[in-house]
This record gives sequence, structure tokens and C-alpha cells, in this order.
Amino acid sequence: MLKKILVLSLVVIISLPLMAEVEIYRHRLEEALWQLQEIDPVFIEEKLNEAGKLSSSSDWEDQVAAKTILEKLEPLFADTRAVETRCMWVDYVTFGNFFSRSDIVRLLDQLALLDIHILFPEVYAYGTTIYPSKIAKIQDQYLYLFEDGDILKIFIEEAHQRGMEVHPLVRVFSSGYKNPGYLINQHPEWLEVTRDGTRGSSKSYFISPTIPEFRRYLEAVMTELVTNYDIDGLHLDYIRYEEGDFGYSEASRNLYKKLNFKDPLDILSGSRDEEFFKDFRRAHVDAFVRWCYENLKAIKPELLISAAVGSPYSWDYKSLFQDWVYWSKEGYVDFVTPMQYRDTTPKFRVALEEDITANQAFLPLFSGLGLYLFNDVELQSQIEEVRRQNLPGVALFSEANMSVVKYFRIKDGVFRNKAFPVHRNPEKAIDIYLEDLCFRIQKNSTYLGLEKKEIENWLELIVNSRGTQKIVSAKYPKMVKAINERLTYVQTIKKYYHIFP
Repeated sequence: MLKKILVLSLVVIISLPLMAEVEIYRHRLEEALWQLQEIDPVFIEEKLNEAGKLSSSSDWEDQVAAKTILEKLEPLFADTRAVETRCMWVDYVTFGNFFSRSDIVRLLDQLALLDIHILFPEVYAYGTTIYPSKIAKIQDQYLYLFEDGDILKIFIEEAHQRGMEVHPLVRVFSSGYKNPGYLINQHPEWLEVTRDGTRGSSKSYFISPTIPEFRRYLEAVMTELVTNYDIDGLHLDYIRYEEGDFGYSEASRNLYKKLNFKDPLDILSGSRDEEFFKDFRRAHVDAFVRWCYENLKAIKPELLISAAVGSPYSWDYKSLFQDWVYWSKEGYVDFVTPMQYRDTTPKFRVALEEDITANQAFLPLFSGLGLYLFNDVELQSQIEEVRRQNLPGVALFSEANMSVVKYFRIKDGVFRNKAFPVHRNPEKAIDIYLEDLCFRIQKNSTYLGLEKKEIENWLELIVNSRGTQKIVSAKYPKMVKAINERLTYVQTIKKYYHIFP
């Protein structure tokens, strides 16, 4: 008898907070409707009623069932966006697990469920390729272990069948990590070094951008890649110097002396000459980006040139000699993916906001998220922050860091609905976004029982002004605020893609 009393008491203790949790979910549902989230109130209300009945039961199993219902509802409270570009890096770790076409098919089927629009497969790293090249050495993995031929050709075919674009990633000036890599072993004189002639504490190996022979080699690799493969873009990674005071290779010093009559080793810290030498290094990175944009687009005009860049911009500019703001002003890139890799949303927000402020030419920014730094809850939080900042896209680094838990968190939550990508047709994207917004207003206001005539006036204004005029109304201020906040995304898309008026 005592055991039964104890069990019953325990059930009562658990059921009380569970019943309160059901009521919290009801409040969240109402708030989501006012905020114009994409949500299914009928389904959620049914499930909450079911959970409410179960939570009031004295049966332990009913309590567990009620808790399970609430846990399954949680992803549905994450909002989705009808218009955004979703990108995913697919690095060498993932490609190392491909041994046949079926392995590629399996992965791309999974990514298709997230509605990923752009893939950045790492196809050239440390002077070697994953595909057969007449210019560069193919990595042994893909020469001997991949069963079905040209892995890049197959990857592109399968991605295109699923409506995904392929923008191969090229590690530009990076030549090795923890070991020199193939190119430095062949050309040790190409290695970039610090003032004391070493690599300092760095584990990375970089090639000097000042070496013409290397630039001609890499230009030939990229030309071959664009010419021989049905790619949609090219993604430049490590298009920079290694962090620290690098740039004192013999080739770099000799060229600077020839142009400026001064050895960089003789430059004093804090002097004007020091700034000139920094500009000299940036200029060589800038020149290669310009070459890519002008020459590769001449081969394939619809090709999009993008770059993974450091973040925030102030650190990127000073420490890596990478000036994507200049590239954007000169029109050398179509978009960038600032690597705003931070382990918490507040830290992420700081980097993101600085990059937005620095973006004077309003280049499309697809915010880069470092999946290896955080759990599934933080992943959702940072995607939501990207949307609050009205960026047109997000890029996830990388597939190799996409755990099962993270995958299902976004598949069932923030990415549960398909989105129209912004980057190819922003005008159509705006139309789709406004159509979705009007649908949400109509559906959510109907469920909340709002005055039909008032809602019709709002919808008419949104449609007739194509989202350019904000709603001014004394009625339902919470929803009016939500509408106007969402309309700012339309103006942001126009700004990023230079759509006037």
C-alpha cells in the first residue's frame, strides 16, 4: 500500500508542472500567431488537448506520453522563411567517405530534405585535386579508391538532379596543414614566411601570392575546372595570407624592393612604410580575385564568384590582408560567406553586425556558421539571428559537423519548409515572400478571430505597394509590428541586389 501511495504522489508531483507546461505551449501558440510565424494552429491545438488530458491522468505511462507530445511539438514553434539561400560546405572529410555513386546519392538525398540550394564541395586543396586534371595532381584517394570514375562529375550530376547548385571550393593560397603539402614539397621556395624567416607558431603552410609561376599554375587549374565541368559558381577559400605578420618570403621581399626601393625587413613598426607594405600584400590578394572574376566569367558568364572570408572585417583586413569590402566595391565577387564562427549567439551577433556595417557596397552576405562549435539548440538560435538581421542567406560549415541531432533539429524546425533561393532571381523572390506574408496574415488572423475588413485593407496595401509601404493602424498593434518588421526584409533584398525603386 505504501508503495502505491508513493507512486501516486510522484505522479501528482510530475503532472502539476506538466499541466503548466501545456498551458505555456498554448500561450506560445497564440504569440506565434500574432508574430506571423508559419505554424499549424489546428494540429498543435489538437496535440495540446491530447497532452492536457494525458497530463491530468494518474497513470505514469500517460504522463510520459504527454511529455513526448510536447517534445515533438517543440520544432514546430521554430519559424521558417519562404525566401532565403541555404548553403552547405562539403569538405574533404565528407569526400573521404565517398567510395561510389551510391554514397554521394545517400548524402545528397539527406541534404535535399533540408532544401540546400548551394553546395561548396572542396575540390582543390594543398595543390591536389579530387578530380582528374591535366594541370594538378589528383589525390590518391580518388584515383584508386573511388569506384565509379570522376567523383566531381558524378557529384555535380546528382546535385543538379536535386535542384542544387555546385560551387566548387578552391583553397587558393593555403598549401598545407601540419605538413607542407604537395606543392611546397615540389617548390619549397614558394613558401610564405614571417619576418624571422620561419612560420612562427602557425601550423599552416601558405604560398606567397607574389609568385607569378604559382599564379599561372592556379589560373590554369581554375580555367580547366570552369571549362570542363558543369559548375554554377566558384568559391574561393584561403584567399588571404596566414594570420600573423607573413609576407617576407624572398620573392615577396625582392618584388617590394624593386617597386619601393626598400627591404621589408628594414621597415619600422608603426611607420608609413609599414602601411605601404600591408597594402602591397592586400593588392596581390585583390589582383587574384579580380583575375578570377574577369577571366572565369568570360568563359562562363552565369558563373557566380564567391569567397569565404574572415570575420569580423576589421580583423580580416588587418591580420589576413583580405579586403572583401574593396572586392565588393569593385564588383569582383557576387557574394561572400563571412566565417562568423562563434560558439554563442551573442558573440555571433557582434561579428555579424560588424560585417553588416562594413558592407558599404551592400554585397549579399551569406552568414557562415561553424557547426563544430555548438549543439543543435545553438544552431537553431544562430540561424534565427541571421534572419533577424535580414541577411539573404546562411552557409553551414560543414556537412562533416552535421550530427544527427543537429540535422533533425533544423529539418523539423527552421528548415522544415522549402525556401525559394534569393541569389539567382531576387525579383521573383520578393514576389514569393510577399505572397507568403499575405497568406500568413490571412491564416493567422482568421484563427485569432480578427476583423476581416481591417485585414483585407492591410493585404491590399501590401500587394499594391509591393511591400514598400508599412502598415499604419491602431488595431492589433502586435500584428502590425510583426508585419512591418517582416516587410523590412523586402527592402533589404532590394538593397543587396540593387533593385530600384
